[in-house]
Amino acid sequence: MDTSSLIPTNNGTLNSIYFDNAGTTPPFKSVMNELEKYLPWYKYVSDKSRKAKFLSELYEDSRTSLMNFFNADIENNTVIYTKNTTEAINILSNVICQQNSDMNPVVLTTYMEHLSDYLPWKYRCETDLVNVDQDGRLSILDLEQKLLKYRGRVKLVAVTGASNVTGYVNPIHEIARLAHIHNAEILVDAAQLMQHRKINMNPADAMESIDYIAFSAHKTYAPFFTGALVGNKHVLNMGYPLCYGAGITELVTDNEIILKDSPQRYEAGSNNILGVIALATAIQTMAQINMDVIEKHESELLSYAMHHLNLNPNIIIYGDNKHLEDRIPIIAFNVKDKTHEEVAKYLYEDYGIIVKNGLCGADLYVKKLIGGSPYTGIVRISMGLYNQDFEIDRLIKALH
Repeated sequence: MDTSSLIPTNNGTLNSIYFDNAGTTPPFKSVMNELEKYLPWYKYVSDKSRKAKFLSELYEDSRTSLMNFFNADIENNTVIYTKNTTEAINILSNVICQQNSDMNPVVLTTYMEHLSDYLPWKYRCETDLVNVDQDGRLSILDLEQKLLKYRGRVKLVAVTGASNVTGYVNPIHEIARLAHIHNAEILVDAAQLMQHRKINMNPADAMESIDYIAFSAHKTYAPFFTGALVGNKHVLNMGYPLCYGAGITELVTDNEIILKDSPQRYEAGSNNILGVIALATAIQTMAQINMDVIEKHESELLSYAMHHLNLNPNIIIYGDNKHLEDRIPIIAFNVKDKTHEEVAKYLYEDYGIIVKNGLCGADLYVKKLIGGSPYTGIVRISMGLYNQDFEIDRLIKALH
């Protein structure tokens, strides 16, 4: 993958360093090669040619590849392609809240969530927020108490697989067990998890199974902004789409409409075939690299970065900076007496280091982390499988 380019800085021309992988990852070369291979065929998608038929088969076969990647239950699950994680969660929230509208359902989400896994529930269902502890970790005790509080009214627990701010990896199978004990389902927002850790939707213990996951291709080394919702097709077959149009119906007359089953009922209009090819190729590439290998390398990066950041007394690190076993390589911090805007601007203009700053779309969480301090946001570095120690060294030098 091409992850660096020469840019002018106040310290001369430098190779840029990209530390905003939680925002968007650069594409794998394997993905770009596959797109180059199929791009000339794109004009054939809507006709009756053999090429169109072949592309259509690729599109449908990719659903099975995704389910295999997550060890999903092929008999009972389906894959709905979307624009991104946000659309995937909106589709599910529309179904869940619509189906149970007469029962006054409750959806539990958390203070750790990106707004994409908060606002869709907030505006369609009665919601409650599970709290986080002083280090920013999810409170499993508070989750249990809220499940008990609503006496069976909770229909879904919507939780991030990993925080896009602190990198905490939530115990999704433990959460699934608690949800299922109370006859609720679980959605895992996997936008920040699937590129770093294995996700097993169908473990040996059925009580720990994951009912739904949502994710985006642009965070998994693939371009074209495809996303997906993987989950219970029987529930989804009873819902209504967010978007109506061609391709979602079995029958249309002037007084009757019969919708197709999922996934087609949620994929109105022309399909993003190139985006799906990119996503499928990226997932195959991660599987070939091996998720255990990725996790090991990224854990070493996180440990190396955290060790050196801890040596700088002017750095304020958010979250537990010593126990890193349950974290992906994301670090949120501030610099004493500097705003997050100043730090991000300085890192880029003087050292060619690209970071994210602000609330990172997780407004409720970041505000809890910074508490009553004068800071209005954080600086975030988020690393990927291709980053190296020498890049962290430049960051440490810049902050020093």
